[in-house]
Amino acid sequence: MNNPKLRDRKWSNWDELELRHLKYAIAVSEKQGFTSAAAYLEIDQGFLSKQIKWLEKKIGFQLFDRGHRPLTLTNAGHEFLQAARQILEQTENAIELAQRASRGETGRLNIGINTSIANTKLPDILKAFYEKFPNVELVLYELASYDQIEKLQKQQLDVGFFHLHNLQNINISHDNVLTSMSILQESLVIVLPEKHRLVKQMSISLAALANERFILPPHSLLYGLRDQIDRLCMDAGFKPKIRQEAAWISTVLSLVAGGMGIALLPANVQNTPRTGVVYRSIQEKCPMLEIVAVWRQDNLSMILKNFREVIGN
Repeated sequence: MNNPKLRDRKWSNWDELELRHLKYAIAVSEKQGFTSAAAYLEIDQGFLSKQIKWLEKKIGFQLFDRGHRPLTLTNAGHEFLQAARQILEQTENAIELAQRASRGETGRLNIGINTSIANTKLPDILKAFYEKFPNVELVLYELASYDQIEKLQKQQLDVGFFHLHNLQNINISHDNVLTSMSILQESLVIVLPEKHRLVKQMSISLAALANERFILPPHSLLYGLRDQIDRLCMDAGFKPKIRQEAAWISTVLSLVAGGMGIALLPANVQNTPRTGVVYRSIQEKCPMLEIVAVWRQDNLSMILKNFREVIGN
């Protein structure tokens, strides 16, 4: 039956067969007669009778034993309507599944996250989304900002969360394919070893850190944050002395706890308990760091649209 001509000829026999014909036949069977079935379907009895006769002619066998009262199915009719019910049920299920998918109620969304969003709004965002769309799978990837941007450009992520300065300082294609939404703003805080000389002060001037050794993010990976820290220190009258560079917050905290130096990190780090370190505010007024959600403008996913609406509320 792999011959295209045979396959085309076979299916051409059913070109005019519609789901309503199956529905009509099922109604006649369940109501055990044409009169009751026509009333149930709210159609003319004569029209229903003609449709059933047409169907029987099309399929090549009788569905009903018309000589029996109440009306009964033939053996062939019983087999046919058993399959017909399955066809209608499967069709209804397929339509329902497709409608849910078109509304963004099922499927999958790939999300890039970093420590900052995980330490702040991510739990609330996920909870709010799952309450509205429990059948959507949210897949989280903990990635550095530059990795998220690359994967967004390659359509390997649907949405990413990171600081806006990373988006502004990475060479993005000229078609402006990425767009963003502000999620929250936060300040920088000073991270000190727990036995540091300044821990008794709850707020510290940056000028007091002039002779300290710093654990700083590398220019090559986190240019925006590193540049901001450098400018803050220069405004306070000194260039930070670098003891070590580290990109991951967990690594920075470990180095500070080990007495390797001090650090300036986004304020959300205070939500990460770490033995051996203390957090202190900066006395001077500092620019705020903005966390954004980023996605491709040409991503028309309804799930993404629903997700953006949740995070925008």
